[in-house]
Amino acid sequence: MTLGHTVAIVNSAAKHGVTARVLPAVKRLLDGVADVEFVETDSPRHALEIARDAAGFDTVIAVGGDGTVHEVLNGIMARPETDRPALTIIPTGSGNDYARTLGISFDLPEAVRQIASGERKRVDVGLCNGIWFNNSVAVGLDARVTAKAVEMKVTTGWSGLPLYLRSLFFVLFNQYHSHELRVTFDGGEPADLDLLIVAMTHGPTYGGGFFITPDSVPDDGVLDVCVIRSIPLAEALWRLPFVILGKHTRMRPVTMSRHTSVLIESAEPVAGQIDGEVLLDTRYEVTTYPGGLEVVVPRKS
Repeated sequence: MTLGHTVAIVNSAAKHGVTARVLPAVKRLLDGVADVEFVETDSPRHALEIARDAAGFDTVIAVGGDGTVHEVLNGIMARPETDRPALTIIPTGSGNDYARTLGISFDLPEAVRQIASGERKRVDVGLCNGIWFNNSVAVGLDARVTAKAVEMKVTTGWSGLPLYLRSLFFVLFNQYHSHELRVTFDGGEPADLDLLIVAMTHGPTYGGGFFITPDSVPDDGVLDVCVIRSIPLAEALWRLPFVILGKHTRMRPVTMSRHTSVLIESAEPVAGQIDGEVLLDTRYEVTTYPGGLEVVVPRKS
C-alpha cells in the first residue's frame, strides 16, 4: 500500500472550523483504505511537534490548509534524514496552494482516492533563514499583503483568493511602496535594486490561487523567481489582473528566472512570508534542496 502506516495530523480550526465539521467524513473515507491514526492539534506549532515525533510512520497526512502543511513539513524535516515519513495532504484549508502544486483535488472523496491509490515521489524543498518551506517565499509588497490577510481572516471570516485580493487592495491603497534591496543569485555578484516584490517558489501559485510563477514545478531542482520592479500605483493597478492570471511574465517591470539560491539584504527590516507565515528581517537567505522531500501524489494515468 502506498501510504503504509500513517498518521493524519488534523488542524480542526482550519478554514474557520470547517475542518472540524468535515473530519468525520474524512475518517469514514479513509476507514479500510489505509492504516491511519488521527491526531488533532490544539495550539500553534503542535502539528510541527507531532510530525517531529512521528517515529515508525511511513506517511504523514496534513489535514488542513497551507499553514498546517507548513508546520508538518518542518516537523518532518526536523527528524533524522534516514527516518522521515512522506508527506501528503487532504486539503481542508483556505488557500491550499501546496495541494494545488501536488495535483491533489480539493474535493474530499477525490483527494482521499488520489492519495490512497497514489505514488511516492521526491520533490524539492527549500530553506529560508532556518525555516523549511515547500511552496513559496516572498519579500516585499506581497508579504505585507499576507500579513494583512492573516489579520483580515480573523476579522472578516473570508478565506482563499477573495481574502488575498481584499488584503491586496488594502495594501495597494494604504501601504504601497517599494524596497531598496541587494539581491544575489546563486552566489554571484550582488545587484542593488528598487523592487516591489521578490517571490521564490516551488509551485505556480500562492495566496490561494495567485499565479505568480505559472511555469513553476516542484521537482526541477530550482526555485522559480519573479522580480517586479518599482512602478507607479496606477500602473500596478492595470497590470494586476495579468499577474493574478499568470500573464505577467513578459511585462516590462517583471523578470522571471530560475536559481538554486537567493540572498536578499536590506538596510531596514522588510516584510517576508514563508508559506504564508509572516516575518520581518533584514536578510533572507533562500536555498532549494532538490529531491529533499518525499510526497504522496496522485498516480499518473
